[in-house]
Amino acid sequence: MRKHDLQWGQVQWGRGILMGAALLGVPAFGEPAMVSVRLKDNGAELRNPGMGWVLHYYDNVPAHYGSRLRPADTLPDWPGLNLIYLRIPWSYVEPEEGHFDWSVLDTPMQRFADRGVPAALRLTCSESWMRYATPRWVEEAGAKGYSFRPGAGIVPDGPFWEPDYDDPVFLDKLDRFLGAVARRYDGNPGMAFIDVGSFGVWGEGHTWSSTRKEYPKSTIIKHIDMHRKHFRKTMLIGMDDFLSRPGTAIPLNTGTQTRSFDLVLPREWRSREFRLLAGLWQPGRAEQQGRLRPVEDSSERRTAIATLRVAEDGRPRAEAMPVPWPPNAAWPADGTDFAVRFAGLRHDPAQQPHSLKVDLEIAIPGTPPASVRPFLHLLDGPSGATVFAPHEEREDEELTAYMADNGLGLRDDSILVGPPPAAYFHAAMAQGFWRRAPVVLECEHYGGSRQRGCWQDGSGFLQAVEDYHASYASIHWWPDEFLEGNRDLVRDINRRLGYRLMPVEVGFTAALTLGEPFTVRWEWRNDGVAPPYRDLFPAVTLRDREGGLAAVLVDDATNLRDLDVTAAGVPPARFGGGRFRLPFQLGSGVYEVLVSVGDRAGRPLIALPVDGGDPSLRYRVGECRIAGDYALRVTSASASAAKIVLQLVWEVHRPLPETAVPFFHLERGGTLLHAASPPAAAAEVAALRRPGTHRLSAELPCDALGTGDRATILAGIWVPERIGREDERLIPDSGTPDRRVLVGYARMEGDQLTVTPTQTPGP
Repeated sequence: MRKHDLQWGQVQWGRGILMGAALLGVPAFGEPAMVSVRLKDNGAELRNPGMGWVLHYYDNVPAHYGSRLRPADTLPDWPGLNLIYLRIPWSYVEPEEGHFDWSVLDTPMQRFADRGVPAALRLTCSESWMRYATPRWVEEAGAKGYSFRPGAGIVPDGPFWEPDYDDPVFLDKLDRFLGAVARRYDGNPGMAFIDVGSFGVWGEGHTWSSTRKEYPKSTIIKHIDMHRKHFRKTMLIGMDDFLSRPGTAIPLNTGTQTRSFDLVLPREWRSREFRLLAGLWQPGRAEQQGRLRPVEDSSERRTAIATLRVAEDGRPRAEAMPVPWPPNAAWPADGTDFAVRFAGLRHDPAQQPHSLKVDLEIAIPGTPPASVRPFLHLLDGPSGATVFAPHEEREDEELTAYMADNGLGLRDDSILVGPPPAAYFHAAMAQGFWRRAPVVLECEHYGGSRQRGCWQDGSGFLQAVEDYHASYASIHWWPDEFLEGNRDLVRDINRRLGYRLMPVEVGFTAALTLGEPFTVRWEWRNDGVAPPYRDLFPAVTLRDREGGLAAVLVDDATNLRDLDVTAAGVPPARFGGGRFRLPFQLGSGVYEVLVSVGDRAGRPLIALPVDGGDPSLRYRVGECRIAGDYALRVTSASASAAKIVLQLVWEVHRPLPETAVPFFHLERGGTLLHAASPPAAAAEVAALRRPGTHRLSAELPCDALGTGDRATILAGIWVPERIGREDERLIPDSGTPDRRVLVGYARMEGDQLTVTPTQTPGP
């Protein structure tokens, strides 16, 4: 309302003022009313950024597995699918030096990008199905390499060729190639990560199935650094088998040393007891003849060192057995080769509930042959039958730290290559990565693993997801067949894989008056096994009846990236919230209250496992009723030929500005016919500025109406000195967008004026 619209003295005001309680149950003083909503996980299989199932679009052999999908088939019904993996030899991308076939990568990338699925990349230099994974022109340029046959190593007539990974010509050509790849894809939002796949057969970080040539740690670091040089924006992923490549075995020495064995605890081991027997043996000889002689000799040359019990909840407990330990005295002069005893059980029930390490302490009086290795056998307690011989696994803490400290993630592509309890070996290594960077798990080719009896019910894959705190899991087979054979497993992994942000409880102000703060209190958990690796903040959105976003309130003090994560049990919750000032332009009314998780500006990014969601990734948790400065209703209306008489009730919710005054407008077709306010100093107006219920009457002239005219009657309260500001008019509980209340209609027929109020009269 503008000052030049006012026509002073044209409204007459009645007397009689009643004070009453505030509207809508909002407390007149103190904290506004709060409600609290407890939410339940609905079991949804989510697809969120930075996590999910991985389709092997190319799997070294380009025809496996996704590349046989029809171009239009992007597997929209595969639950949790959120990455395609392009694992392909270098020679497919650069068949001639300096000439690149980028379409090999771009085509599947763009096909799946159309539905928001990014890609990951591994470019390999050695394969066991084609001779030149590294392009032939690299060898012709003078790069040193070796012909090999899988299982036989380097042989002159080997059908396949592997470069010398330290050769300067090879490294120069590789450096140029990676530079070209980085110029095209580094920082591309459609590229989630790139494997350091230039070392080892299939790019897996070892040469066991190719040349069997040993390389030092410096070679691995050289290849890591070459990738770091070029890929400065896109995440790099290192290989777990960097640690178990040929040449990493540590020979036994004279004196006392500790060795470790890995176990994955199958579910069927629960409530069972085992005996642990250990010893030393020399590979290449018959098993018992190859075993060295322990201090406490027996016909089997095995020393019983401990009893292992697995509780009903899966927790292991070991009890050492007493064994002779000659290093405390003199070695017997009878040809004894060694002594062994139980040195401890390493198990973290919170972060690695399904796997453990058994430590042995070994004492040797002389230097054994370099090929001698320790062994550990598990015997069933009741029957004494040998159940399992676990794998001795080596951990290279220096190399692990180098990768982790330089920001690399970790891939283990050997899950379920062996059966439980040897389903995997490097869960301990993963503990150095997952808190800062993602872990990627690639299972053995599903068909091969199942055929060899390693897959069983697939539960070892789920156990690996939890023990490694994995963000990604592979579909390492034909995708439809994998899903058909593992639907329950896929569902269970989807509920644990990556992060699963859960709003356990949301409390919010259910009713308040404009100007009061909107309070949020909430409790959040991450029920997945990994962090989201990006800043994520919870937000509340108020949405009006038309679906419009009326307010977005971001709790930027609660970063959900920092939620605690556990692999077993319920993770601890984090509490947050705050008191938010509502936007100045917000009107009164009833609003939906929605919860979301996204960036600091309130843009939702993450799907939540709760009901009530919409395509915008906002989830309805209730309603909030926001009262304005006042409510206005008409109790009666009458008219004569010259004036309109209204009886009004003003319910004021809070103290109004000292200069606030009511106003009335009479409009015809959007044209203002009359505008009026009473004197600001009138006693009735002064009383109206105090909270309470006020009954007032008003008369409005209608001499500007002609026969057949229809006009609207609007009222409100304004503050004259705020003219031109957005808060010039105070906000009614229910009004028009311009902060006026439509109170009635006037119609002139001949000389007869009729007035129709818009609101039902109240008491």
